[in-house]
Amino acid sequence: MKALKITIGILFAAVIIALTMTLFVKNELADMLNPFIPHKDVFVKIDQVGKKLDQSTYEYSLEGINEDGKKIKITFTASKQLREGAYLKVDTKRTYVKSWEEVQPNDMPTVAQKKLK
Repeated sequence: MKALKITIGILFAAVIIALTMTLFVKNELADMLNPFIPHKDVFVKIDQVGKKLDQSTYEYSLEGINEDGKKIKITFTASKQLREGAYLKVDTKRTYVKSWEEVQPNDMPTVAQKKLK
């Protein structure tokens, strides 16, 4: 019985910590690890040259559109300069960017197509 109470207490503490991270901690690592933050696709158009961080890393800070039509600012890196005018689908968890891939405009939701043209 005592072991059950300890287990329940530990689980309760873990849930409280995860909820606190969701509400108050907004950084890439916390977003990546937090199971309560859902993955969302954000669509962006490359309209600038990436900032060179080192020999083979470029950083992009762009305003994108999610599937609901909401504007979202995202920052991600690439191992090369990306083609200006390219459209990307970026897999995000709030501030964490898991991956990105180039897509054709007709592969994006209609709301993103209209707002990114």
